[in-house]
Amino acid sequence: MPDSQSPRTELLSSMLLELIEILRDRQGETWSTIIRIAAGKSATIAIDNTRIHVQTADDQELQITISTAEPDALNDFESTGLALRNIMFGKSTLERAVASGKIFIRASFGDLLKIRSIVQSVLLDSEVEPRLLRLWTKFDQEWLK
Repeated sequence: MPDSQSPRTELLSSMLLELIEILRDRQGETWSTIIRIAAGKSATIAIDNTRIHVQTADDQELQITISTAEPDALNDFESTGLALRNIMFGKSTLERAVASGKIFIRASFGDLLKIRSIVQSVLLDSEVEPRLLRLWTKFDQEWLK
């Protein structure tokens, strides 16, 4: 997690790490898909102008390092908290949010399809995993306040 960061950066980092820990703990197809797609990659993520850089190890544990995004780094993922909330709680879809410009993802078409697959899997897991629902509620209560 980044050191001496803003409260928003720390919150975003901790929630992302919590999401990964829940999915790692569950194992299953969602985790296997994440490993195949994300291992050894990095991305700059911006949510409501809070920016972090995420780097994953190229291994089956998918160790993650989160740091402050460089000021001149291009964002690979941009969204508002409200757009994410609407996807988490089924009020919108990733496709609709991307098509309307509420979410931006810098990726090839093939990678977009893989990202879509992961999002759908995580949302399906939310139906049976109370820790994911608690994380979505935490995001709703703490990020959007």
